[in-house]
Amino acid sequence: MDHLRPSFFIIGVNKCGTSSLYRYLIAHPHVLPGVEKEPNFFGQYNPEYIASHINEYYAMFPTREYQGDLFLQWEASDQAGTTSPTRIQVKRDPAKHYITGEASANTFHDVSPSLLHQYLPDIRLILLIRNPVDRAYSHHRMYQRFQAAGHQLGFAVRDFETDLGADLRTYTRSEPTHYLSPGIYVDQLRRWVSQYGWGQLRVIIAEELAQMEKAKAIMRELENYLGLPSHEYGDLLSRRFNHAPPSEIAPHLRAQLAEFYRVHNRRLQEYLGRKLPWDCL
Repeated sequence: MDHLRPSFFIIGVNKCGTSSLYRYLIAHPHVLPGVEKEPNFFGQYNPEYIASHINEYYAMFPTREYQGDLFLQWEASDQAGTTSPTRIQVKRDPAKHYITGEASANTFHDVSPSLLHQYLPDIRLILLIRNPVDRAYSHHRMYQRFQAAGHQLGFAVRDFETDLGADLRTYTRSEPTHYLSPGIYVDQLRRWVSQYGWGQLRVIIAEELAQMEKAKAIMRELENYLGLPSHEYGDLLSRRFNHAPPSEIAPHLRAQLAEFYRVHNRRLQEYLGRKLPWDCL
């Protein structure tokens, strides 16, 4: 059975609004979801497995032939860290042209751009980035919820100050960290641009997606990027998906993180050629 190949891929970053953006995109009448928002196929398997099972990945997307409406199993995390699955029905019209895509948010940091390019050379990439101070804190809170709910993470999650100190020491040894490394965007972004070029990658600022008027403009830009007709999303753009209640980071920890990220954010700002709306510059 022939399946649509994904036309777009939200490659990251974790805790930057990828769930919300995916929900916005699949609300477009010419966009169909895959079986999962975040299959993480390229992130969880080795290259040998991927090569021999790539058709299983392609089969996660809709068939080219009309077979009725589609259903997406939306696995959103609630505030307790447990999954709260929702079955979303997406209407399909046999007379319409459709595109499809996915949003495995770990891809930006965990997957080699050349590996993805081997199987999806024409994909349109979308990258969401957020103030890395807030991103790191949000990531830690998510792991705290998961641990409290009984998930096996493979490492202990303590209070944020303790874990931040451990991450900083790990970083000085040039080793991967749980919370800091994902927020150093610029170096990894260069690798993706080197592989795909700017013509196949769009960078979106999460703080701007959270503002209704700017979100409308972003969706217009993405429609043009993906070759989609204009669509009105209504109040959907004011909704946040997979979003925990706000919590303030301690001022001294915010200052510590801001100082850590300052040099990286300035390099990112220069690379992008645009002003970033963050306080850690």
